Amino acid sequence: MSVSLLSWVKPKRHLLGLDVGKSAVKVVQLASTRKGLMLKYAGLTDLATADADVGDRGVTMALYDLFKESRLRRQKIAINFTGRSPVVRYLLLPKMPPDELGEAVRWEAKKLVPFPMEETVLDYLIVGETQERDLKRIEVLLVAAERAAVLGQLESLKQVNLPIAAMDVNPLALFNTIQLNYKSDLDDNLVFVDIGASKMDINISKQGVLRFTRNVQMGGEEITQAVMRGLQIEREEAERLKRQKGLSGASAQAGAAAPMEGQAQDKDGRLHEIIKTEADRMILETQRSMDYYRAQFREGSVKKIVLMGGTCLMPGFQEYFASYFDANVELDDPFAEIVCDEGAFGDFRLMAPRFSTGVGLALRKTDA
Repeated sequence: MSVSLLSWVKPKRHLLGLDVGKSAVKVVQLASTRKGLMLKYAGLTDLATADADVGDRGVTMALYDLFKESRLRRQKIAINFTGRSPVVRYLLLPKMPPDELGEAVRWEAKKLVPFPMEETVLDYLIVGETQERDLKRIEVLLVAAERAAVLGQLESLKQVNLPIAAMDVNPLALFNTIQLNYKSDLDDNLVFVDIGASKMDINISKQGVLRFTRNVQMGGEEITQAVMRGLQIEREEAERLKRQKGLSGASAQAGAAAPMEGQAQDKDGRLHEIIKTEADRMILETQRSMDYYRAQFREGSVKKIVLMGGTCLMPGFQEYFASYFDANVELDDPFAEIVCDEGAFGDFRLMAPRFSTGVGLALRKTDA
């Protein structure tokens, strides 16, 4: 069975974007019209557990729920790869004939991929060309994933009978969204960080090319677990407190407050400190990635950081994150350049960063 992670085809019709995450399943349907890109459908189903995989009963039921409308089921789908962290690397290679490039990329992949080549789905895309004096080089984006994980995910989706036409790794889906909504920022160093339930993807692009990506195994679920332990409460209550209060500036203030009010303030103060500790870890990983990128590529400052994913919607998170960086930090609105019926989709604006991957997948097109 032939599998490609970068199967670019002549654009005619949008694929349906299906983002299977650890805490929710999201679907986005776009259409190109005379007025521009239009949102035809957006749906989200939260999962009961934050540790689900494709093929789990909860994910299967969520897919059935989202695709109960026949018009969605008939459309070809682009889905995100949900297996172990894929390898996504920027390569700068000497310019060479196309028939030699594939072998050169494969040779570089052997140094980067932690599993045997015969067990790997390997793909690459030429993204640009540079010239230093008389030396011409080509910019290549390498993508690799475990073949067993790719085929296993596709096999598990057969029970839902969905027409999967393409599979993307998360950084590339996110970059599609970035290219749509941040055209004026593409020439500069642009950082976009997706923080989901179980992982965060830290990505950096420049001059319209994805040059750095790093996956870190931490996310919103770790915050929930820390609140559970710190306050000795059940997961449902911990999740509620995280989403409703987050880092909204609660602090333990003593003084003339009544005893019950003092206890509530103390609990809020402890909640704030617990979430702050976990957020600090995410900020540190972002700082480390930016420092590495600047050293590796001899780059300067970053002007903008875009936050994506559901974890970034916690009250106060954006402001707290921004306090550690000189760059402008903003929440992503993947629908910013898409014509939306505000009456029908207005509620999705409130959770827009959760759809960053889904929109990126839906921007993929097919020739059928």
